[in-house]
Amino acid sequence: MNDQAEHLREMMREKWDSARVIAVSGGKGGVGKTSLSVNLAIALASEAMRTAVLDADLGLANVEVLLGLNSLYNLQQVVTGEKHILEILVEGPGGIYVVPGSSGISKIADLGPRARQNVLNGLEELQDSHDFVIIDTMAGIGQNAVSFATAADEVLIVTTPEPSSIVDAYAMIKTIYQSREDAVIHIVVNMALNEQQGQAVADKLRVVAQQYLGRKPAYLGCVPRDPHVSRSVMQTYPFLLKFPTAPASRSVEELAVRLIHQRAAAPTTRSASFFRRFAENLGLVSNG
Repeated sequence: MNDQAEHLREMMREKWDSARVIAVSGGKGGVGKTSLSVNLAIALASEAMRTAVLDADLGLANVEVLLGLNSLYNLQQVVTGEKHILEILVEGPGGIYVVPGSSGISKIADLGPRARQNVLNGLEELQDSHDFVIIDTMAGIGQNAVSFATAADEVLIVTTPEPSSIVDAYAMIKTIYQSREDAVIHIVVNMALNEQQGQAVADKLRVVAQQYLGRKPAYLGCVPRDPHVSRSVMQTYPFLLKFPTAPASRSVEELAVRLIHQRAAAPTTRSASFFRRFAENLGLVSNG
């Protein structure tokens, strides 16, 4: 199994010269989006994937809180030109790196052309130096969340079995498809009672999306409701490391393996880089 995994990693790196960018999003808060982002990143890193987490939940620094980090710098210093993006990277537990968030990224559109290009170049440098970049977006369908989601190579829509969460997840799916017809969306059901419930929730979303949007997002998997998750949050330490044999940890590891296999099997042709698409979405550069 180790030899097979190593072969998969080498094959993937031969095909791709920059990171696969995955936006983790949801229609509402409280669905465990940030926790999934952090622990999924750690699971990818445990498979020898160079993985960074970009905290795009503007100004709240939720990623740092969950990891027990307290960084000196964040994206604000990149926006102002004080630091390059690789200078603000913080090493987190489990071999991942974190780009601390800041409301400063929302000010990119207000920068002059040269400063704005410096920021975009720095973000592309982040993509070029990793295998995966996980973006923890803001909850909801605001401009920044949608811009990140539609620019990503793929989007993980996190929902729970609660009806309001499912409705909000569908709203996010609809918004993403309306903004980008070829968006790659995967559904992850968090806090599921079991796999059957997770599959049922995903099926509801997929059927409705097919009926009203003409698109059917894929189902990546579910993460069960697990008391180890809340315990790890209280201890500001990822549950994948604190409780590696917990049901939630095993489920996240399975999600990571599926993402790695999907990337290895993906075609080598690429469109514009994530960060160029992100800039285009905000009207910062021409898409011509």
